[in-house]
Amino acid sequence: MGPTSIGPRIRSVLAGDRDALAWIYDTFAPGLMRRLGQRFQNSLGLEAEDLLHDTFVYVLRPEARVLERFLDRPGVPTEASLSQFLWSAACGIASNRRRSLVRHPTTLLRDHQATTEARDEEPVLARDALERLARCLLRRGDRSYLYFQLRFRSGLTPAEVAATTGWSKRATYKLKQLLDAALVKCLEELGLRAT
Repeated sequence: MGPTSIGPRIRSVLAGDRDALAWIYDTFAPGLMRRLGQRFQNSLGLEAEDLLHDTFVYVLRPEARVLERFLDRPGVPTEASLSQFLWSAACGIASNRRRSLVRHPTTLLRDHQATTEARDEEPVLARDALERLARCLLRRGDRSYLYFQLRFRSGLTPAEVAATTGWSKRATYKLKQLLDAALVKCLEELGLRAT
């Protein structure tokens, strides 16, 4: 018996099926985040969370046709091959970002200094709590983490989130509700208070 094909699921993702979109994110985001964190943890200007976010935005954007190219490759599309494909896409994004940083080093230095100064003004405890909260949201394994990244890290409006991901406006609103509930559960789990 050969490997199980995920071709039908990928076609459902391409068709905009919400359950399929949830499946691709829930299945692959945690492992990809772990690998990105290990690979780029000390890279100036490269944050694992940003790379994860950009990878999924790129892969799920219909006009980019990334998943179609994945399906067109020879062989049976499996979870293992998609995982490797996503890793390659993330590394390509990281490489492009590095190249851009090398071409504009003064911008990077100025931005890095401003970011460092701003971070130094934040209490260390608050930064740690935010990082633990982000990890908790990611562990919950639902699309609310991607919504959180798109909405609050990238600054997209709900309409832009819907346009980028292909989710309906109703689904986007539901994700906001899911995120609110996930935040409450993570705050309780981590012993933190909402302020």
